[in-house]
Amino acid sequence: MRSSILSNYLKIAFRNLWRSRVFSAINIIGLSAGLTCCFLIMLFVRHELSYDQFQARYDRIYRIAYLPRFAGMGQPLALTPPPVAPLLAENFSEIETTARMFRSPATVAVERAGEIFKYDEERFFFADPAILDIFSFDFVQGSPRDALRDKFSVVLSEKVARRYFGEVNPLGKMISYEGKHPMKVMGVVRDFPDNSHIHPELLANFETMYATENEGAQENLPYNWVISHSITYVLLRPGRSPETVNARFPKFIKAHADAQVADGIEYRLEPMRDFYLRTNAQNTPESVGSLSILYVFLGIAGLTLLIACINFVNLSTARSLRRAKEVGVRKVLGSRRRQLIFQFLGESLLLSGLALLLALLLTILLLPTLNHLTDKHLDLSYFLNDRWLLLACMGITLLAGLLSGAYPAFVVAGFQPVATLKGNFLTGTANGNLVQKILLGVQFVASIALIAGTLIMAQQMDFLENRPLGFDQDFIITASVRNPKITNVFATSSDSSYQRLDTFREVLLQNPRIQAVTLSSQTPGNGSVRRNVIPEGRAAEDNLFVSVLAVDYNFTDTYQLKLRAGRSFSKQFMTDRTEAFLINEKAVQEFGWASPEASLGKSLNLEGKAGKVVGVLQDFHNQSLYAPISSVVLTVEPPQLTLISLKLHPQEMDATLQFIAKEWDRFFPEKSFDYAFLDQDLAQNYEREQRRSTLISYFAGLAILISCLGLYGLIMLVTQQRTREIGIRKVLGASVASVVLLLTRNFVGLVALALLVASPIAWYFMNQWLEGFAYRIDIAWWVFGVAGLLALGIALVTVSFQALKAGLMNPVKSLRSE
Repeated sequence: MRSSILSNYLKIAFRNLWRSRVFSAINIIGLSAGLTCCFLIMLFVRHELSYDQFQARYDRIYRIAYLPRFAGMGQPLALTPPPVAPLLAENFSEIETTARMFRSPATVAVERAGEIFKYDEERFFFADPAILDIFSFDFVQGSPRDALRDKFSVVLSEKVARRYFGEVNPLGKMISYEGKHPMKVMGVVRDFPDNSHIHPELLANFETMYATENEGAQENLPYNWVISHSITYVLLRPGRSPETVNARFPKFIKAHADAQVADGIEYRLEPMRDFYLRTNAQNTPESVGSLSILYVFLGIAGLTLLIACINFVNLSTARSLRRAKEVGVRKVLGSRRRQLIFQFLGESLLLSGLALLLALLLTILLLPTLNHLTDKHLDLSYFLNDRWLLLACMGITLLAGLLSGAYPAFVVAGFQPVATLKGNFLTGTANGNLVQKILLGVQFVASIALIAGTLIMAQQMDFLENRPLGFDQDFIITASVRNPKITNVFATSSDSSYQRLDTFREVLLQNPRIQAVTLSSQTPGNGSVRRNVIPEGRAAEDNLFVSVLAVDYNFTDTYQLKLRAGRSFSKQFMTDRTEAFLINEKAVQEFGWASPEASLGKSLNLEGKAGKVVGVLQDFHNQSLYAPISSVVLTVEPPQLTLISLKLHPQEMDATLQFIAKEWDRFFPEKSFDYAFLDQDLAQNYEREQRRSTLISYFAGLAILISCLGLYGLIMLVTQQRTREIGIRKVLGASVASVVLLLTRNFVGLVALALLVASPIAWYFMNQWLEGFAYRIDIAWWVFGVAGLLALGIALVTVSFQALKAGLMNPVKSLRSE
């Protein structure tokens, strides 16, 4: 009996859906679009929240956050000095073991079939053997017990092992680090998954690091309590609290660190669950996510799904009112209200089920786009392997179907049978109209807020891309002649290749298409190492640390840095290499000197290098625009010059690059020519924000599209309700324009009200987002006006189509149909 009833309900449902197939198609498309947006965002959010959870000791792994207040730092660093880790287990019974990891970008040479192949590896790490006890490395070849036991042993990831040796067993094979340090492959591990805060691709014994460094680093690093050098991981014993360790860190620091800086050092344990989303540490091994951005995306998912449900309600209500006489007949024949409600809810759930199938298909099709915009590698396995995510998606679909279908089901099932059969079922629907206007108003609020947010993000991105940085970046390429790392600050003349670099530069400048060549420790805009300086009028106890750029004589000319006072470096002044400094205007202020002119001739001591200020540069952005302009000192220090910058003529660029590559191989056979255009390199600082802005604009467009479907459904409902009125007005002489105005004028008021509600909401959240930039736009009032006008324009275009159709309808036909 029950099965026949259910079968009957399904037949009626499919029959009604087919009869109103245009409505049904729009309903399914609108809801599936909202569900697709929701599913994609849930997939992204679930992935972001799952970082590092594959680690077996996830709840016991910590990282030391190092805050050197003595250097004027306001945020902690993810890097600590090398001497810290070996002392921790001895001084804290709560700590089971510790391990250091030092990232050392390197050129690795591999011999295959008698030929040498070179690879630039950004993820080469030196690590203590205990790192294999802390992290869950899955060895596919070799033994974790022996892998890092000996010096000059190395462990490869599967990806790197395949790249170096193909299908040949790599165990026992040799690779060359920087062309002069042979290392033996002692193990191969599976690649860490995408949702890991770190992806080591080559691991060598930490003690080997000292042997590969310059003499100054070898002598200094083991005892240096200042330099931010290695990531220090800590494995706590089961049941031990990190707070007890944090409370004892001040005593530990005072007992072991240099007395001059001990009072200005802070350590704290940062749990692994915070490494990716909740950290404020700088110098993390890879870029981190943002919890606030996840909230933004979840908000967009909720808004888009809400708009889709509102659209579903409006269309379902419009379609259901056309069945009022059917409801009346069924009630006269004995149907109960709950049966009618069940019928309408069943149809709603059927529609939502079809929308779910379409949404899953769209999710599969759009995953590559999502991966491109988020720089992830998501696939459907996240759905299939995560039952909670799967259940959440099914639950959202069921809830959307029930909530979306509830209103029209209860409204239509509540019609009085006598009124519906007489054709008077539309009287007294003020409450229904109010609900629909409220729902439509919510759509407008969400749409205007999303449009305004998209416009503000686009403005900020444009501002960052076009803000003058204070130096030339056009047609400049950069390449590393030695891999840049913090230990280069210890380099001395005994291990410098400056003469070779100088000769290489002279050869390049013989090419007329190469306008300038210079050397430096870092390029402008990408930051630099902070070092201790003692300017005239200040004492060593002040612990003043500023950004220092080691440069060549023609650095300021190549990058067109402007002088405010004095002169630039010059080979004509023999003492410039040993006794001269350039500073920027910000440094003049921080040092407490009166003016750029008054700074000339002032003494400055840079970690033992004493000299005079010979010039003051106009401020330039030495870091990304996330950070304000800070003090910078420029010094000529050839041993630290690791990067070469070449200003090229824009014509015949390919031929110029081929010429440079040929000469590079002649002068630096141990290093591959891996170049980058400076403007593109600097643009990568804002690539993540640009991707997020694009992604949000896509979701905003989707929400607006769904809103248009809802508007279309509402105007059809209004037209149905006022068919007789429109016919009478036309008989009495009303024009088509007046009918269109009659049906559209209410939307103008709704948009104005929605604009008043949406503007402060959008302003608040976008202002919070802009707080992350040191240089930002001011949110202009006209942005919200443009967003309101766009929403109104889109609404009027959507509404006018149906309104014109109603206005052109034959009045005789309208009155006869009534």
